[in-house]
Amino acid sequence: MNFSVILLTQQFITVCLFYTSFAQLHVVDIPNQGKIQGIEISKVRIQKIIAYYGIPYAQPPIGNRRFAPPETNPLPDWSDIKNNTDYQPSCLQVREDYKASELPFLTLLTDMEFPSNISEDCLYLNVFVPTGPPPQGFATIIWIHPGNFTTGMPSIWNPHTLVYRQRVIVVTFAWRLNIMGFFTTTDGEAPGNYGLMDQQAAMQWVKNNIKYFGGNPDNICVMGYGTGATSIGIHMINAESRNLFNRAIIMSSSLFQPSAYRYPEEDVPLIERVAKDFGCLRKPTSLLIDCLRRADANQLVQQTSNINWRPLIDKDLSNSTSAFLSEPPKNYFDRGEFAKIPILTGYTNMEHGLEFGEWDNNTVFSHETLEQLLTELISGDLPNINNTESSCSYNFDLLVDSVMFFYGPACPNYTADSFRKIATSFLVEKTYAASTIQMANYLSKDQPVYVYRFDMKPSSKVANKELPDWIKVPHLFDLTYVWGLPYWKPDQQEWDPRDKRIADTVMSFWTSFAKTSDPTQNTIYAIKWDAYSKDKPGLLIMDNNIYMSDIKSVNYKAFEFWNDYYPKVYQVAIDCCGSSDSSSAVAFDWVLHFTFACQLLYTF
Repeated sequence: MNFSVILLTQQFITVCLFYTSFAQLHVVDIPNQGKIQGIEISKVRIQKIIAYYGIPYAQPPIGNRRFAPPETNPLPDWSDIKNNTDYQPSCLQVREDYKASELPFLTLLTDMEFPSNISEDCLYLNVFVPTGPPPQGFATIIWIHPGNFTTGMPSIWNPHTLVYRQRVIVVTFAWRLNIMGFFTTTDGEAPGNYGLMDQQAAMQWVKNNIKYFGGNPDNICVMGYGTGATSIGIHMINAESRNLFNRAIIMSSSLFQPSAYRYPEEDVPLIERVAKDFGCLRKPTSLLIDCLRRADANQLVQQTSNINWRPLIDKDLSNSTSAFLSEPPKNYFDRGEFAKIPILTGYTNMEHGLEFGEWDNNTVFSHETLEQLLTELISGDLPNINNTESSCSYNFDLLVDSVMFFYGPACPNYTADSFRKIATSFLVEKTYAASTIQMANYLSKDQPVYVYRFDMKPSSKVANKELPDWIKVPHLFDLTYVWGLPYWKPDQQEWDPRDKRIADTVMSFWTSFAKTSDPTQNTIYAIKWDAYSKDKPGLLIMDNNIYMSDIKSVNYKAFEFWNDYYPKVYQVAIDCCGSSDSSSAVAFDWVLHFTFACQLLYTF
């Protein structure tokens, strides 16, 4: 044989062996499931991470598994090497359920139409791993996406920047949403909260299997935003969930708001409507749920669009499974029944800002208009009032008076700007800030807690072109930096270098916390971030100058108003009802005295 032919043959064999061994490096054998081939994803050739797409963490929730807890014993298995090159479908949802205020940020993530690539068979997760694992194993971040419990998909969150630049494992996954995730028949036939159970099943899978991907099962941090963050708060009090993670990053959560959950009786009219729409017998519920399991899944989601789906208080709904959330979350925290772990938590300074951008700057408003606005903004508290058993008429005016007193301007200045300031401050402090501080107060007794407020508006036109000039950081826009969006696209020129530097800082803080429980440990940034305590309630203000808060930068009185004062006013409003009962009279007298003290201490 010709020598050159022999040489070429040897080279060919060497190349084949190299690529075969290289491919085998990225094959993971998952016990009781099968082998999966990881694929390289890279930017500018050398920035490589390994992606394992579409790993099933539960049986497909179809047929008799619809409206049922996820089935994980046994897990789906396969014989050949699974070689997925992209995401599996996300869970069913409709475009109409995406809020208009969310779209400016979501369009930064992806150019695709919403929703895309969806299916009822959607319980899959994705594992993204840096190359060259450290001896002790990588820290792992499990991402629970936002979306009001009705929308959201893992495919729009590009993990490359976090994984490559910060050397952590990132796990994303889909979980059942809307009617598919939270429908109940108010009994054991369909107890609800399947979406939360899916999240728990995904976390359990990570706990059991992340070591096979180079992760440390004792160094797992869950990270969530909005309803994803609220979900984490629920997992912190669920007895089966709380041991599945070691740290938590909780962003823009409203866990302690009454609107964060609902009671089964609130769904009775919905059950009647769904039964009628799909031609099902209402009772017995065994026939109802059997009928709905045979209904078209897409039609079920379409017909129940725009419903305010939320986790259920599911006590006594089932004899076969334990309740996932037996009572309001605050009750658990009051009793100390929660995962005592380090947390990093915070909110943006204009969470609901995009919902007020339509006002005409030349319009002059009135005291009556402000009162009407604030009345509408607290109307979400009404369902809990109406569900109480008392037959008296409730003093809702007392609630309105309290918020008008606290948030009304010191002098009559009713302009669009003043209204925006009042409305945005009201909603941020009521919905997100107070809940954040309340959680910090609970957890900081036992573990380090780091609190922030994000005030830093992106500098790049591509990021803020849909934002009015008066808006700073609305809901979701801080994720621009957490996920390193300035590094996502190959053409980096559209992003201002300042945004890249900020992204590096934020990603470093978040991942340092995920690794060590301290956001500033082993970072190159000389920024002081003090742990929060009730005696020293410091927040890191993330603006152009990152600094610890003081009484000039944070309205601490608002936290006291929503966490301490307003609940007492609320209780007086629903208990007193004009009664001559002495305890009610004492409570009402307390409110009057507290209001007078608040007037002396608070300056708008």
